[in-house]
Amino acid sequence: MGWFLFGSIFLCIVLLPVFLAERWCRRHKAKKYFPVPKGMGWLQMVAVWMLYHLPESVKESRWLTGYAGEAAGKLYPGIRKEKFCRRHAIEKIMLFYGCVLFAFFFLTLYRLSDRVPELVDNVIEREDARGEIRDVAVEAEIESVEGTQKLTLNVAPRKYSKSEQEALLQKVIAYIDQVLPGENTDLSHVETNLVFPEQFPGENITIEWATDDYNLINQDGTLGDMTEISLPVQTKVTAEIRYGDEVLKEYEKDICIVSVKKTEQEKLQDDLQEALKSADKQSEEKLQLILPDSVSGHAVTWHYQVHSQMPLLILISIIAVICLMLYQEERLKAQLKQRTEQLLHDYPGFVYRMVLMLGAGMTSRRSWYQLMEDYEKEGGGQEKWLYKELRYAHIQMQSGVPEIQAYIEFGKRTELHQYIKFMQLLTQYIRRGSRGMEGLMLQEAEEAEKQRRDFAKQMGEMAGTKLLLPMILLLVIVLMIVMVPAFLSM
Repeated sequence: MGWFLFGSIFLCIVLLPVFLAERWCRRHKAKKYFPVPKGMGWLQMVAVWMLYHLPESVKESRWLTGYAGEAAGKLYPGIRKEKFCRRHAIEKIMLFYGCVLFAFFFLTLYRLSDRVPELVDNVIEREDARGEIRDVAVEAEIESVEGTQKLTLNVAPRKYSKSEQEALLQKVIAYIDQVLPGENTDLSHVETNLVFPEQFPGENITIEWATDDYNLINQDGTLGDMTEISLPVQTKVTAEIRYGDEVLKEYEKDICIVSVKKTEQEKLQDDLQEALKSADKQSEEKLQLILPDSVSGHAVTWHYQVHSQMPLLILISIIAVICLMLYQEERLKAQLKQRTEQLLHDYPGFVYRMVLMLGAGMTSRRSWYQLMEDYEKEGGGQEKWLYKELRYAHIQMQSGVPEIQAYIEFGKRTELHQYIKFMQLLTQYIRRGSRGMEGLMLQEAEEAEKQRRDFAKQMGEMAGTKLLLPMILLLVIVLMIVMVPAFLSM
């Protein structure tokens, strides 16, 4: 009940910005800043409200703006830097708040589905006779004892009255010899508890244990109280190998016990185990296992053990949110890199066309406009960064900016020395005329063609490097196909 109350309060806190943002946007008549998927407008309202109420130091911080200020003029020529940074910040806040909401609802659903049922009246339901043994993790709160005792119960199904199969006796004996010493080096130097397996894995064979002296070794393999016993001491344990009701063999082993001291906690654990064994034996033919409500004079309260993955899921959610926020910045970096590579790739064609049209007698402005139209007719104008820069420079000239200034600003926006150099030649061509400039432009076109070949060669080398990892993976797979059968046939 307490967890549900806490969850409800936290849910109200998380959803509070939605209601505040809705009222604030109505009061200020705020509109959508950019298109969002249908039904997600409320998320943008929350982001706008948060951005408006953030301190100025946070609004201008690198964490919120990232590379938006540097990318604004390059990716979107002519756009206001403040507008682009604000849009970028709103997108990041939308992503962050959306991830927080998604993570919260996911963790809430997980917590609800991961709830452990209450242990009512100390009763654990058994399987029917055709069922299987199941492990039930429980913890005991013992009166006037600090902490809880955590145990794992093997709740067996209701026993059959007849046996059904025979066992492989030698395998069972070998299994006992392997498991019985536990953490001891051998049975002649026993210092810790022995391991008494109660069942042979994979077969319906049970093993019942008996000891010569239960003061030395308990029925479950734990060592008894050795404080009043002279050690070392010799004893024997007997394993009664049973298949159903039939006894196949009584297997004896000699044991030599050395000095062992147990703490009060260990004694309490032993008493608890004995009480559980007794309760299990008393109800082995019933469908319910009733756990003891007291041990050694102390009241015991039983609960199922909780193995929750909530901390791990919370950590994963935090990492996912951080990665998504960083992805926003990496996406801008990738766009800037793509823009630079595309401008370099398109430069030779740009120079060749401009020189060709200027040589045919067209003016620089008309050549510029014709080149922009050619890119648009090719169908990829809107996807090319060079077209965006050409179009913005043309808009500048139409709005009254001097032609030479528009060309110089075009070269500066590209931030590539090739374009800056050619814009300088173009401005000289406008000022001085074609005399003496045709040779320089033809020389620049030849150099651009050479750069095209070098760029293609460089991209080919990069492609070969990227293919190196897949080739190594294919080689490993081929080696495994060849070597695995060879090892298996040895």
